[in-house]
Amino acid sequence: MNAKTILLVSSLLVGSALAGGAGAQSSTKLPVNQFTTLPKSGTDDLSKSTKALQATLTELQALQLQTKQAHWNVSGTLYYPIHLLLQEHYEGVAKYADDVAERLLSVGSSSDGRAPTIVQTSGLPEIPGGFLDDARVLSFFTTQYQTVGARLKMRIDDIEKVDPTSANLLQEVESGIEKYQWQVRATFQQTNTDPNTGADINGGKPVSLPGK
Repeated sequence: MNAKTILLVSSLLVGSALAGGAGAQSSTKLPVNQFTTLPKSGTDDLSKSTKALQATLTELQALQLQTKQAHWNVSGTLYYPIHLLLQEHYEGVAKYADDVAERLLSVGSSSDGRAPTIVQTSGLPEIPGGFLDDARVLSFFTTQYQTVGARLKMRIDDIEKVDPTSANLLQEVESGIEKYQWQVRATFQQTNTDPNTGADINGGKPVSLPGK
């Protein structure tokens, strides 16, 4: 078989393979994007989901403002480590808030992040103005994180059957808030060698914490 004949046979084989591939492709169903299973519009299920998400968004935005306020104004022996820690918390809470807002849009609702909404509906105590001593900051956020975490757990229970995807998101947020609560509370953690009360950074007086 000469070179010309070999080239002709090769061309025929390639053409046959391409034709077969095109035929196979045309008969194969290609994957398509499908809508996520969401709570049905106009139902109590959707109402539960949007209320849980919006309430969480509002609280997270309140925490954003408060962590940044304390980040700027904390004072005392532990100024610098608290200053850095609260910046990390601010960035983490901001990310959670963005995720929750986007989930609201996914289920078909708008997100309300206006300042009056945060002030009027978060239900969280406001952080004091002015300089804040380190013990007061740690005590304040221990309580705030515990409050938000408890509310999140209730919302998760309320929507996990009607909107498991949103419930999973709230579980992620709750896990993060619980971590933040531990990080600020750890300053006052008692051990076998130190019955820590926080008095060393609080003018000789024990720091008041929830559950202590």
